[in-house]
Amino acid sequence: MDKKKAISILVLLAVVAAAVTTFVMWPKRYTVGQRMAQTVVFWNDHDAFLFLTLNSTGRSRNVLQSKLDGPKYAYLALLAGSLSDFNKQDVVAYHLRASGQLDRFSLPEKTVTYGPWTLSEGHLQLTPLASISGEWVGTRWDGEKFVPVPAPLPQAPARAQSPSNSTLTSDDATDDENSGGDEDDGFLSKASRKTFKDAGWHYKLLTGYESSGAEATLPIALGESTFNLTLQCFPVQKGGLRFDFLSYGTRNIRLSGDKLASGPNTLWTQQGWQPVSKAEYEGLQARYGRRGRHSAPVASLIWLGVLLLIILWRFGSWIHILFTFATMKSRVLKNMATSFSFPPATPAQFPMLDLEALDRYTRVFEGMGFTRLLDFSLVSDSPNQPPSFCRLFAHTRHHCFGELSQIFPKGKAPMPLKCSILSCLQNFWTLSFSDRKPQAASSLMRRSKALGICMPDANPSELLQAFLKMRDQVCLDLGIQTVNDDTLEAYIAKSQRSATEMRDAVQSKSFVKGVPEVYLRKLSLLQTKPEYVWLGDYPKQAEQRKQGFNAFAAAAH
Repeated sequence: MDKKKAISILVLLAVVAAAVTTFVMWPKRYTVGQRMAQTVVFWNDHDAFLFLTLNSTGRSRNVLQSKLDGPKYAYLALLAGSLSDFNKQDVVAYHLRASGQLDRFSLPEKTVTYGPWTLSEGHLQLTPLASISGEWVGTRWDGEKFVPVPAPLPQAPARAQSPSNSTLTSDDATDDENSGGDEDDGFLSKASRKTFKDAGWHYKLLTGYESSGAEATLPIALGESTFNLTLQCFPVQKGGLRFDFLSYGTRNIRLSGDKLASGPNTLWTQQGWQPVSKAEYEGLQARYGRRGRHSAPVASLIWLGVLLLIILWRFGSWIHILFTFATMKSRVLKNMATSFSFPPATPAQFPMLDLEALDRYTRVFEGMGFTRLLDFSLVSDSPNQPPSFCRLFAHTRHHCFGELSQIFPKGKAPMPLKCSILSCLQNFWTLSFSDRKPQAASSLMRRSKALGICMPDANPSELLQAFLKMRDQVCLDLGIQTVNDDTLEAYIAKSQRSATEMRDAVQSKSFVKGVPEVYLRKLSLLQTKPEYVWLGDYPKQAEQRKQGFNAFAAAAH
């Protein structure tokens, strides 16, 4: 490491240390907020019971942390661990009589809000699920007050279900319609629903998301009296994510009715973040927060900042390389053709076409018995397909195609005009011979049934003889025959099928192995060899077929 880089690192560390020190030393504002988690309502003709689950959250913020409250920095705030320092749960119960008398009960701390609801001797009871602490209890109405219910043996937990209607009905009114099986709905099991219904009870679980508007009202009928439980909800937020637990769900909940003794009664209202003293806050944090939570935001910011700086400083170029490598397959597939068209073309349309080589190859191919089918320019749906010219021939006696083609890459010199001879075999095998030197990247598109041999130094006559000899051997070893369709339509169908097969080959190729192969092949192609061979699965299948014949012959003797 040179002196200049060392000084830069020290300066950077000093700036980070100063920022962290400033962050820690800034005075904080201590606030506590409370939100409604859920409301559970049970009622029959004589009594109604409301259970409000309230979650209190504490936050200690300085100016910088307060800036992270907006949607733009919501995820950064989450990483910094500055959402809350503690969480406290309270359960408040209300008993409403048909006469309109409303009584409030604060249930003991560590009273559960989830578990099986049942009727015990006609009285409402919530039994806790098995918990990590035996301190958690349920509750039961004994006719005058709520008494604790200890936890039973462990049971599988269930999750609550929240309906979403603006005009609400009791949950039991739609159970028979919406419950198509014996499964539990997370609030009441099917057996419990039947028990409550048979006993004349109604019930409702409210989460604060029952209405897409501002209010949701639940009518509660007690004898000849009707009371309305109304929830005001926060509107759905727009303009980005915001991790503020007090900005969504229930805004307030109130009870009204003509016979309500105290008149309309607000049972709970959202009051936002309320400031508290540091001593009171630390007392709550010590009691309800996790140990060491107070230093978590600072530690998170320090480690996050240092880690990012080290990674960017030391491994920025490697990150770029890894990202390029990781996205290489998708970029290759994006640039590959999925279909081709074959519009007719003339040599005059390509000023850089090697006309001398075209005329020479044409005379030789026609002298070998090939018949010209079409001059065309291969066009694909790939955005980077270079212009090309191709002259297509067919040999009706040997049942093969001949191609003369030249490619004109954009911004580069034209590739040499070369020839190839190809044929379709049964069972989707293909065989092609070419006097063109192969491309290194073609190793990514190799297919198991597409055999290819390149002979850069061979003339067209030698290429044809080698092709016919190889094709006869392949057909003999695999027990297949040549497809005797020499039409332009057969050639187009073969080309379209090849486009799909090449994409599938690239998709299934491991680029961890394939990319190094491409670069090694580039090095090997610097020196021209007389022959380049790709035989795919042909040797393996030929050997398997041979072994099968040997086994059959041995069994016959």
